[in-house]
Amino acid sequence: MGKIKVDLENPLAEGATPWDLMQTHEADHHGPEVFDPQQRMHWASAFLEGGLPYMWRKAYVVLDMIYGLCDLEDGARVLLIGQGLESCGFAEDLRRRIGPSGQLTAIDIQDDCRAALASGAKGRDGQRGTFRYDYCRDLPDNGFDAVLNLQAVRHADDWAEAGAELVRVLKPGCPLVMAEIVLGSPEQVFKVRQDLQLELLVDKIMSSLAMRLEEFPYHGAADLRRAFADQLVDMTEFEWRGLEAFSGRKPAV
Repeated sequence: MGKIKVDLENPLAEGATPWDLMQTHEADHHGPEVFDPQQRMHWASAFLEGGLPYMWRKAYVVLDMIYGLCDLEDGARVLLIGQGLESCGFAEDLRRRIGPSGQLTAIDIQDDCRAALASGAKGRDGQRGTFRYDYCRDLPDNGFDAVLNLQAVRHADDWAEAGAELVRVLKPGCPLVMAEIVLGSPEQVFKVRQDLQLELLVDKIMSSLAMRLEEFPYHGAADLRRAFADQLVDMTEFEWRGLEAFSGRKPAV
């Protein structure tokens, strides 16, 4: 007898999510809420939100290295822009490093970032959740000894434009330091897709938010180097466990 040829077809329908294959008996264990999309969105949001303070504290050694790139001294004037500036400890860390005679200007944009991502709107770069950064418009030229962007790299829709403003407010020869614990980078997506269990967990959370991991905005080191090519010197970058850091200096006069 000859072998019967079977044409394989993907048993998962286009756009299917892990929730689509949940069995009715799951309600016996978890309650009927497990089949409620609104409840699933609520808990998926809870899984993602509030994690920054935990992750940045786990990365305290690397965060200290990031501060070290800023060459901070007593009395320094520092601009800090990002998300969770108080909850992650960034603001307090910097206050200790510049002392009582220093001046910290802190701009927390977490609400703007969350709103942009939740809206689903795309910025000028075509990525969901990005928007125009204009937070420095009222700040003077050459006013800061260091500028830090912590956990707010991915949401700018034009880093050549936004970066020009950060460089403008820097004193000549001083550092700009940017760092973010990323979500949705190509490398991270690749790693997730190599493990079925990890892929299941990630897809289950993301599909509850009507998103895919690949849809989170992302600007990597290569993007930042292009954006700052004519604005910074001595550019460098490093990555540690999904934390990506980038730095450079405003050219000295």
